[in-house]
Amino acid sequence: MFIRKRERKDNFYQELQEKTLERLQELSGDVWTDFNIHDPGVTISDNMNYALFELQYKLELPFRSFLGPDSDHYIDKGILPADLIFSHSIVTTDDYEKLFLDGVLMTVDVMENNKKVSKKVRILESCLVSFSDGFYTVKASVALNKTAITSEEHIKEEIFELYHANRNLCEDLRWEDIQVLTKVIGKRKKEAEESPIRIETTYETDTSEKPIKIHDYHSFQLDFPDAYGIGHRGLPPEANKRNVAHVRQLKGYLLMMDFLMADVTEQIQSTPQLISFTEPTPPGTVSLVSIPDIDQVVDPVKFKKGNQLHSNTAIQKKKSGFIDILDTLYGEDTAQLFQDFQPSKSKHNYRASLTRELPELNRNRFRSFNKLKPTESNIVFKELFSLLHGHKIESEIPVRDLLKKHELDLLPDSVFFDQYEVYLDIGPISGVFYNPIFNETPQNIPTQEMDWREEYFASLQAEISLIRRNALFESLLEVGANAGNYRMIQLSENGRWILVFRYPGKEEWMILGTYKTRDHLIRSANRFWAFMRFLNPERHLFYLVEHRLLQYMYPRKHRREGNTLSIIASNRFEHKEMYDHLKQLLRERLPAHLSIQLYQVKPDHIYDFEQIYFKWRQALSVRDTKKIVHFSESIHAFLRVSEAFLTDIQ
Repeated sequence: MFIRKRERKDNFYQELQEKTLERLQELSGDVWTDFNIHDPGVTISDNMNYALFELQYKLELPFRSFLGPDSDHYIDKGILPADLIFSHSIVTTDDYEKLFLDGVLMTVDVMENNKKVSKKVRILESCLVSFSDGFYTVKASVALNKTAITSEEHIKEEIFELYHANRNLCEDLRWEDIQVLTKVIGKRKKEAEESPIRIETTYETDTSEKPIKIHDYHSFQLDFPDAYGIGHRGLPPEANKRNVAHVRQLKGYLLMMDFLMADVTEQIQSTPQLISFTEPTPPGTVSLVSIPDIDQVVDPVKFKKGNQLHSNTAIQKKKSGFIDILDTLYGEDTAQLFQDFQPSKSKHNYRASLTRELPELNRNRFRSFNKLKPTESNIVFKELFSLLHGHKIESEIPVRDLLKKHELDLLPDSVFFDQYEVYLDIGPISGVFYNPIFNETPQNIPTQEMDWREEYFASLQAEISLIRRNALFESLLEVGANAGNYRMIQLSENGRWILVFRYPGKEEWMILGTYKTRDHLIRSANRFWAFMRFLNPERHLFYLVEHRLLQYMYPRKHRREGNTLSIIASNRFEHKEMYDHLKQLLRERLPAHLSIQLYQVKPDHIYDFEQIYFKWRQALSVRDTKKIVHFSESIHAFLRVSEAFLTDIQ
């Protein structure tokens, strides 16, 4: 441990002093000739230079000092852990061999310090994984000394579950293609037990990277010699009014530098808040510098009204700049994605959610659903598509099942529009049938950024007639989240507000609810839109079918189509550019060897297909051979009759 001598060229304070005096001499000429340390002007410049030197020290602190002390919250600032960024996807046979060797475990009791403790131990001695025609074959050997404490069935189940939790698109491992042997074959366990490189260890042992607390700004006026009378001791009691005025004038002059330094210091302190994705943005104000008798120099009331040094636009621009840096690190362009997809979220919230999620989704973009989980698992590409449109969907659940959770049903459009007056609160007002187009001027409803919460449903059931009367209809899921289809109207006779909806292409306005106040209506409408987005088929109603999984009984018969991926989507997306987004993502994010087909079918066909699809998923999860074959043939039949709606993507 020693003190390192600072080289003259590295002495920033000395450099500031020299350049300041050089500049003063250039500007003052013969007017100012005494540049010794006793000169008041030199004293002022020295103190200012020291304040700048201290500011430079703060700006050169370790990066973690600007992130905040709690590393657990770094992910909320887009700083993702190393094991997430640098880990790789499981895509090769070697990857699967290591996965099985490290992941097939069993619990055994062992003695440690004369106590019996339970530990998980690896039980495979070696593993060989091969791949042919889209199907994997696994040969795993168990150590002879462990054959008595485990069963072949248990090992096969562990391998089967591990594989399908990491299965990629258009690949499969069938139960009968797993063999458990007692003879060593393939990759040895000792290779899998080699200690991997832990990148994060570098940061854990680097003490220079520990965060340092950045303290509040300390006015450099307090460092002046007492003779100046601007410090804590102030002027002597015998000072006259002229001296007092001179001191106040000097304080006011120095406060300009003080406020500059205080502003930069507070910006440094608020950096963790500025770059956070969860905390509110900094206010952009500067605090009143703490010096003696500050109220005699600055009017606190006027200062509070005019201390906004940074506009909200400037602060948001800084936040956007930080996200731009993260984009560069992670190889994305979230600003362009926002322009392309136009989600309901604000730009920064949208980009923040992408920054947290995209690295992992891109790493696993080839990942398919888990066959053993019929609804709890989703294809990663579908998670990505839903995330880009505002909210990631991690499970595949039929829309009708989501509605059943709330005891709702979905009416066909034809049924609803034939008798929709029955389902709505359209009634006489003031003795005449009310028509909002003629009686009052409809107003646009302000939109609020809002995600769906289950606790909102009770209020919607009481306020929205379509929900109260169980009258949601199929195409409402497509147009119901568009605020442009709604208006609010205040009745002149009683001051109440009504929420009205007009279906695109129709002239009638439907009354959905009445409210005592405007704010109540706005809150209710935004909650209803959030519910519609939650159910929206733009995120839910397209399904990916891997033809490899349709080969269950006839792998040779359908060998040519094993790498085919069919997407069944509604042809009534509210935004037609959705198809362009979908096609673009399919080309950009999925493997080039897959043959991708897009079927754009009618919504009622989607709902019919949905019934087959989830029954097929259920059969796959329980390995019901008879039902797998039956529903695979049903899917084949659906695709054949839908060929008129087919578009080849790649």
